[in-house]
Amino acid sequence: MAASLLADAVIPIAHAVKGSLLASDLWRYKAVGDLAAAERLQAMLRGFLGGHSECIRQAAEVPGWNLVAVVPSGQGRPGRHPLRDIVASCVPLAEARLSTPAAVPARGREITVGWPRVASDVTGKAVLIIDDSWVSGGSAQSAAMALKRAGATRAAVVVLGRHVDPAHPRSVPFMAALADNPQLVGHQCIYSIFR
Repeated sequence: MAASLLADAVIPIAHAVKGSLLASDLWRYKAVGDLAAAERLQAMLRGFLGGHSECIRQAAEVPGWNLVAVVPSGQGRPGRHPLRDIVASCVPLAEARLSTPAAVPARGREITVGWPRVASDVTGKAVLIIDDSWVSGGSAQSAAMALKRAGATRAAVVVLGRHVDPAHPRSVPFMAALADNPQLVGHQCIYSIFR
């Protein structure tokens, strides 16, 4: 797989540490339709994009964005993904539609060629991809790959929450670094106003 097919930039807004309000909201807004969780996520995305759109554009090395795409559910949940409504309220761009087959085969967390499908003309376009959560990055990178294979010139991923399980052995040094250097939390501060 050519690296040129992956996202040109990946920007997590915050760390969704297991047990935190953000980690809970990322589950609740989608699994149980929690409106308060969705409103907090919407405010976080709007605030981040309002203050950092230029940073995202520079990281992806594009003069501007033509389209926005939302990563579909990797689990094949039926119906409209609630993140699409959040993104539509925050990003004034036409949507590059990504779709999944009606019967989604079991997917792991790896990059999957051919998933999702691009249902819009993206030829020659720079696409801003929004994903709600990042565990391995497989779904978001699969979306970037699909868009580029369909003709998009550039793609960057903004992810609401990068999941971190503090009990996982590989997370222990990261959590220690966060404790020693709170500024490394990044834009978690945007979310902390809702605690």
